[in-house]
Amino acid sequence: MIQSEVRKEEENKRQARAVEMGAQGAWTTRETMDRKLTWEDIWKYEPLRLSFLHRSVHDLLPSPANLCRWGLITGPTCSLCKRPGTLEHVLSSCSTALTQGRYRWRHDNVLRKVADWLEGEKKPRRSNSQAGHINFVRPGETAKTEASQKKSILGATGSNMAVDLGKKLVFPGIVQTNLRPDIELWSETGKKLVVIELTVPWETRCEEAYERKKAKYTEHR
Repeated sequence: MIQSEVRKEEENKRQARAVEMGAQGAWTTRETMDRKLTWEDIWKYEPLRLSFLHRSVHDLLPSPANLCRWGLITGPTCSLCKRPGTLEHVLSSCSTALTQGRYRWRHDNVLRKVADWLEGEKKPRRSNSQAGHINFVRPGETAKTEASQKKSILGATGSNMAVDLGKKLVFPGIVQTNLRPDIELWSETGKKLVVIELTVPWETRCEEAYERKKAKYTEHR
């Protein structure tokens, strides 16, 4: 109990300090889902990936605005459209990058990686259990039965996947809608449908896009 109170007090001091900081304390104003990150998860990250994630959260990436603030360049403007090159502008708000297809190229490359991983998960895996293995039970004891794991739609019989790459993706016949998701996973035998939507990497714009798509999907139900 004493340790929890000390941790709580230290966390309050840390957040109070962060609120006073302009750029580094911007994360305190964002409303995001709580995510438990253990030391085991952190050690699994590659050093460069962990550094990028940390600097992106605290707006410490070398954007034109930051480079200018650090005194490394003379102006904070974007090299493509001459507007202020903040991190939000570089990631999702540059009209020139949108016109040139840079955002689409980035989106499709990430989507292709996700689709390749899902396709690999759909393939049946070879069981590690040896054929003919017998679990011996001592006299007077009962055999322990393993709880059956909940099967994913990826391993369901007759599961299908469609990805919005190369041509316009439409919903399967089980749903009547004009929405265009990025990935669809469905199983007619299991009567399950999973929709995956890949959005731009900026919190406020992701939330706005999610609310718009959620409203449209509700209207079509």
